[in-house]
Amino acid sequence: MYLDLTDVLRDSGTSVERSIEIPAGTVLEEWELTETATGWVRASNARRSIVVRGAAKTAVKMECSRCLCEYSQPLEFDLDVTVPISTFNSFLGPAAVEEDENDEGDELTRDDIDALFQEHSLDVSELVRQAIVLAAPIKPLCSPDCEGLPEAKEYNDVTDDPRWAALQALNDKKSDLN
Repeated sequence: MYLDLTDVLRDSGTSVERSIEIPAGTVLEEWELTETATGWVRASNARRSIVVRGAAKTAVKMECSRCLCEYSQPLEFDLDVTVPISTFNSFLGPAAVEEDENDEGDELTRDDIDALFQEHSLDVSELVRQAIVLAAPIKPLCSPDCEGLPEAKEYNDVTDDPRWAALQALNDKKSDLN
């Protein structure tokens, strides 16, 4: 799902808004959506940068960190990215963009920008995937009171091994002396 930024890139102060709808069952790298992702995204030209904001909600398939069962984790998240407009020089041409002489560097790397933007379009699916990574719990639980895996069988429940009978007899004899 892409958002066309052609008009936004050409004129300062313009913006474009679109609703987000990514169907359930879609796999965004390691995240499978169990509910349709819905929300909105807006891209605005703030003269020296493109500001992308939005919000969405969905549910993803996760594995409980205690009992290891799969479950559906609901997530709500905000979308927020700011990219210097100079990033789009190849699309706009060098004369279209004034460079900021005091620019101290971009927070996003070129690889980050290339993952989100394809020439003059924003990859909304990738933006949602990145937001899911940040919104997903570090230690996912299927329920707050999940008891986890059944406890392993106690060692005392194991039947006696006849090969250790001689050692057991010595241990019993030692106990009788004390």
